Amino acid sequence: MKRFLALALQALGALTLIGLVAGTVLVLTAGFWLRMDDAPKPAEAIVILAGDARRAIHAADLYHQGLAPVIYISRPRYEPPQALCDLGFDCPRQEDQMLRVLELKGVPLTAVRVYGQDLMSTVEEGEQLQRELGQGTGRLLIVTSAYHCRRAKLILSGILRGRELIMTPTPYERFDTKWWAHQGSSAAVVSEVAKFVFSFLGTPFRSRPALTN
Repeated sequence: MKRFLALALQALGALTLIGLVAGTVLVLTAGFWLRMDDAPKPAEAIVILAGDARRAIHAADLYHQGLAPVIYISRPRYEPPQALCDLGFDCPRQEDQMLRVLELKGVPLTAVRVYGQDLMSTVEEGEQLQRELGQGTGRLLIVTSAYHCRRAKLILSGILRGRELIMTPTPYERFDTKWWAHQGSSAAVVSEVAKFVFSFLGTPFRSRPALTN
């Protein structure tokens, strides 16, 4: 019995060590594997995932290249810095910032569709987008940040079944492969790796119960 217990503890220790080494390697190489940059192709639509408004600049570039006739923007949950808003600071909603960027880049508002309400996660964006687009097998150009591409494709592929997803990150937002040398990249990796773990072990953040068809 003692021998069995000793072997079990040794095996557990070895597995723990392997897990720590594998986890360290994954985190250190996150600047490479988080990123996805597919070659843009003509598509049914361009979809800007909620986040930094610089994503809209890239979406406008793709639109002007004639790669898709319409751009979709979601309405994420609005949590303004109320103390600053009360002082008179401009506190626009995120979708309004995106619309302003697209307008400044010469995208006609007739080519923009805004969907959803108070969406709290990529999962909710995907579900509402599926509802908006309906069933189909078309191609979508997904615009997001480089560090968000891998997780976004995993999530959206499970929701937008049958559609081809082309991940095209904005080049206007910095993300270094040596992420530990850049403060913004470091924060992005820490957050994104944690969200990856949560995606596999937890449940997505929701503003309402899951949609049912």
